[in-house]
Amino acid sequence: MKRIFELTLKDIEGMDKNTLIETIKNSEGRTVMAETVITVPPLIYGVSNLELAAAFGSDMITLNLFDFQRPFIFGIDDVGVNLSDVAGALSMMEEIALKNAKDTEYVKKIKKIVGRFIGVNLEPVPEGVKYVEGRKLTEENLKRAREYGFDYIVITGNPNTGVNETTVIQGIELAKKILGDKLMIVAGKMHGAGSGNIYDDKVLRDFVKAGADCVLIPAPGTVPGIDLDLAKKQIDAIHEEGALAMTAIGTSQEGAQKSVIEYIAIQSKMAGADIQHIGDAGYSGVAFPENIMALSIAIRGVRHTYRRMAYSLNK
Repeated sequence: MKRIFELTLKDIEGMDKNTLIETIKNSEGRTVMAETVITVPPLIYGVSNLELAAAFGSDMITLNLFDFQRPFIFGIDDVGVNLSDVAGALSMMEEIALKNAKDTEYVKKIKKIVGRFIGVNLEPVPEGVKYVEGRKLTEENLKRAREYGFDYIVITGNPNTGVNETTVIQGIELAKKILGDKLMIVAGKMHGAGSGNIYDDKVLRDFVKAGADCVLIPAPGTVPGIDLDLAKKQIDAIHEEGALAMTAIGTSQEGAQKSVIEYIAIQSKMAGADIQHIGDAGYSGVAFPENIMALSIAIRGVRHTYRRMAYSLNK
């Protein structure tokens, strides 16, 4: 079996959930996930943040603020839109987004452009919290995620959404019911999200029991109190329940100096992380590209990083 940084587009397109999970396990803690905000113009004109993250070493790319009712990715869908004509641009983008919503091949087409596993954040916000319907974890949005061809979903909460451990468990249970074995389910909290951090490993075990294939925790050094010892204890608990573990940099430290990223990466690897996530808060909806590469090099060296960066989509 190939390791994740050896996969070509053909490998990725033909891979089911269970094989993806085994591939990540076989990669021995050397899987990189980058998150991107897709609702803002990209960091580099003419290149989407997804493509940029892929070019700098990501194996998996998670879309943040993706709206299932109006899918639109800046850097891809806005090609040909004259943004200087505000009224005309808004009208054209709305038209494109509504057309995308009806296209069940939409994400599969994105995957052909990017050449990586593509996932999406879905947020189990509590009742009464005002939030965009297309971004919520609902039965309708889960069905669309399955139809569009996403490889995985991430059940978590953006800042100030009020997402908590109870709503995450409810979200996992609903996702498992709708998705079955079609998509990998990643769940957990990268930071407080307005309701506090999770320190009790029993909660993480409950996430697995509810149906999560991978549980995420804050990477050591990213939220107060999460150090190597606690991260290792939490990851050991996740592994004991039979799930993958992912550490996440979701506290804007993706915009820190490379030495911080390298330190977090090695700490996460020592703790036993199967996947290492780097967030979207650098400039304009993506981590500093150099930091994505620094994370990759720290956990798998230049040989495998450059392999991932250089693989042709047409192989």
